[in-house]
Amino acid sequence: MSGTAGRSTRRMTGSYRALFRHPGAVRLALGGLIGRLPVGMLGLAFILVLRDSAGSYAAGGLAAGSYLLTAAVCVPLWSRAADRVGPRPVLMTTGLGQACVLVTFSLLAGHGAGTAVLVTLAAATGVLLPPLGAVMRALWSTALADEPDAKRAAFAYESLVMDLAFVIGPTVVAGIAALTGAAGSLLCAAAATAVGCLTVAAAARVSVVPVRRRPGDTPRLGPLRDPAQLSLLLIGFLLMGSVNLTEMSLVASADAAGHRHASGPLIAALACGSLIGGFGYGGRRWRAGPARRLALLLAALAAGWAAPAAVGNLWALGAVLALAGLALTPAITAQYETLDGIAVPGSLTESFGWLNAAGAAGMSAGAAVAGLLAGTPAHGFLLAAASCALACALACGCRGVWRGRTKPAEGVPLMRT
Repeated sequence: MSGTAGRSTRRMTGSYRALFRHPGAVRLALGGLIGRLPVGMLGLAFILVLRDSAGSYAAGGLAAGSYLLTAAVCVPLWSRAADRVGPRPVLMTTGLGQACVLVTFSLLAGHGAGTAVLVTLAAATGVLLPPLGAVMRALWSTALADEPDAKRAAFAYESLVMDLAFVIGPTVVAGIAALTGAAGSLLCAAAATAVGCLTVAAAARVSVVPVRRRPGDTPRLGPLRDPAQLSLLLIGFLLMGSVNLTEMSLVASADAAGHRHASGPLIAALACGSLIGGFGYGGRRWRAGPARRLALLLAALAAGWAAPAAVGNLWALGAVLALAGLALTPAITAQYETLDGIAVPGSLTESFGWLNAAGAAGMSAGAAVAGLLAGTPAHGFLLAAASCALACALACGCRGVWRGRTKPAEGVPLMRT
């Protein structure tokens, strides 16, 4: 029995070993992780800093919202620039620029700057959010084009990085705020952004091979002109919207049961299931293609999000959420894998950037709708299930559109030794 388990574990980790055996891959992956920790830090940090300086959670919410809005708009634009000039100048510009803005924010907040100034700086932070997620996936995609198992592991790793950022980030902010004040967390985020972006920029040597285009071949809307990619953006919107609906509904469920503090462990159960599922997904060799896997995983999530509506006990709710979470990170990974196969030539990084933006928009919409349904959390769970069911139906209907699209060639990123 132990021998069988050992062989199964070796097979599961084999894809990750193949990935990290590449020269420079560990350094590249570590830089990407460090550089994205601020994504999980800044929302809470802005709220706490404005609470301390302006005495208002509303002002903090306005700052956080301004940051998220400008980030959602600008990340696809920076991703487009990375396709045109290469990721290195883009990462250096945004990484160092955002770090400078965060340091300025921290200093001005400590000297009593007005709310309008701080909200403006928060918006500027979003404008300069580095497109690390899009760049990293594009680098892995091209560098590992001939190694599908290693590439799948790389895409799963990228999804796990975002899970970790949203688990570790708020914890770091809370710890620093307790020790030195909330403004100190902005300095930590600035350092992480600069170090992460510079590490990735130094680790990845990119030789851009321009795609020959006639005038008018590259419309301003880029991937948004492609129906196949638009369908995936809608799926990403629905998927990530269902995540926020579920998380906020479980918070409301814990509150309604008279155990407000249980919401933390419930979210942790969902996160643990997601991390385990994501790691296993990246290490397994699948017979089905990514589009079919995406449809199946969305169906599993629809069932998983609906189940909590019928569960009254919080312990049982935690178990159900952990099981549902097993499909979450794999579904997110599968949508990026599907997009990787259908992106138009010369726009791979931009395509990933738009999918990131669609997910962020979905999370914002999900949070807004969940707020309206806070009094009836069961309805929130059912709406999350309906959102995933609609995404599943869309994925099934679009498989014919996605089929036959070939992987474009666009530059040759090589990891430094």
